[in-house]
Amino acid sequence: MAAPTGTFQTYTAIGNREDLIDIICMISPTKTPVLSMTESVRAMATLHEWQTDSLNAPAANAAVEGFDSTASAVGYTTRLNNYTQILTKNFIISGTQEIVRKAGRSSEIGYQVQKLTKELATDIEYALVINATTASGASATARTMKGITGWIATNSGTSASNRALTSAILDANLALIWAAGGDPDVILSGGAQKIAIAGFTSNTRYISAESAKLVNAIDIYQSSFGTLKTVLSHVLNTNLPHVVYSLDMSYWRKAWLRPVGLAELSRSGDARKFQLVAELTLESLNEAASGTLTSLT
Repeated sequence: MAAPTGTFQTYTAIGNREDLIDIICMISPTKTPVLSMTESVRAMATLHEWQTDSLNAPAANAAVEGFDSTASAVGYTTRLNNYTQILTKNFIISGTQEIVRKAGRSSEIGYQVQKLTKELATDIEYALVINATTASGASATARTMKGITGWIATNSGTSASNRALTSAILDANLALIWAAGGDPDVILSGGAQKIAIAGFTSNTRYISAESAKLVNAIDIYQSSFGTLKTVLSHVLNTNLPHVVYSLDMSYWRKAWLRPVGLAELSRSGDARKFQLVAELTLESLNEAASGTLTSLT
């Protein structure tokens, strides 16, 4: 039914106030589990180095009483390295935009610093997990660190064709890690593989009649080779959804050459320029302490 002739409506009115709520609603993945779980140490140069070693396998060892000592050849350490990677977020805010009244934030600079700091953290998480190779860089080429994906090689479980993750497949990989001397405590995966773990047929389900609640999540996986916490990773979910990592977190450390910092750059006009910058690399103290499963559905 049409409005009566001459009705003054909002469609033609001039001067009605806008209805803009004073909140900015943002939903994006911001969790960075590897960045959070790894110990922080200092890097002192762009090429960060460390050493690894291993013990000889156990063998029969019995000496004759009063024997004359004969020296055995000793093993030598392995020298490893990773390059530091510079990660930045830059922004410029006009003097006018900073001073005008805004919805959802009092300072545009403060809001952008908060937002871009979260973005920088997720970029660091990506490098720590996804980077497959390292690069020394050049005058016009950025240095890059090698992430978990590039480091794990010894305990790798793959298949010619994609297959569903099962407890047997996961336990076989954990057995390899255990045999190499590792003691993994974290299973890192995307959403599909977390669901697969929750669906293992050997899992026990509990239904609370009082709360009418079905628990169908596995946060702790107790295997024959140790107890591991299952952790969701947004960067794995987006970039490597068919991969699962079993990690001994005591063998992974992030080495900061420059922790995350904010610098205001010199002005060149009626605007303020800012740069968020961080420089770090990943230490894989011994990649054989962890393992990877690939080719999963």
